[in-house]
Amino acid sequence: MSEREFLTEEQSLTRCLGDLSGLKAADIGCGSGRFTRLLARMGAEAVGVEPNPKAVAKAEAEGGALRYIVATAEATGLEGHSMDLTLFSFSLHHCPDMPAALREACRITRPGGRIAVIEPQADDPMFPVLKLVDDEGPVYTEAIATMADAVLSGLLRRQGTLDFADKYRVDTPEETLARLITVDNGRSLPDADRPAFDAAFAAARVEDEIGGYLPCWVRMDVFERA
Repeated sequence: MSEREFLTEEQSLTRCLGDLSGLKAADIGCGSGRFTRLLARMGAEAVGVEPNPKAVAKAEAEGGALRYIVATAEATGLEGHSMDLTLFSFSLHHCPDMPAALREACRITRPGGRIAVIEPQADDPMFPVLKLVDDEGPVYTEAIATMADAVLSGLLRRQGTLDFADKYRVDTPEETLARLITVDNGRSLPDADRPAFDAAFAAARVEDEIGGYLPCWVRMDVFERA
């Protein structure tokens, strides 16, 4: 299917960021806190930032991090230069103002600290399923361009980029649709597109020793805060 290596979320973070023990880290657009808790398990003092109060309430119920706050990526309210690492975990493309979100990340990250951005890629096997609910291809491209502009402007210094594959664990089209809508309640699937959605799901789904999944291509960019 692809020569891309499948990595778990922890493996990809370790490969790109190394030992996180003792680092102060912010997870911007954390949703219900999945990556925030992962950062904490890897030893970081992790703070989750999320504009959706319901998602923050769910994250707080799960715990597993230093704290969660309700705030936007463009105005986190965190103290300036207070973070060693700022992470956008599949969230930069959701920001209404991506350049402002990166500027805010630079504000809260200490000079020499790192900013990491994890983004999906639109040419993966999962995309024919996703695009029927929400075609995010253009905003994925915009996110990459926004990062490139931040480097050209001198705001960030690129340290490296990792292209890898992840496994989006789902068993049925119904489960997939429910999860996609939960992430963004503005999404919907027209009834007329349901047969195409089911067919795209069946074509993309793969089985391994654990169960079924949709292969998805992921890109992680790591920058030093200039």
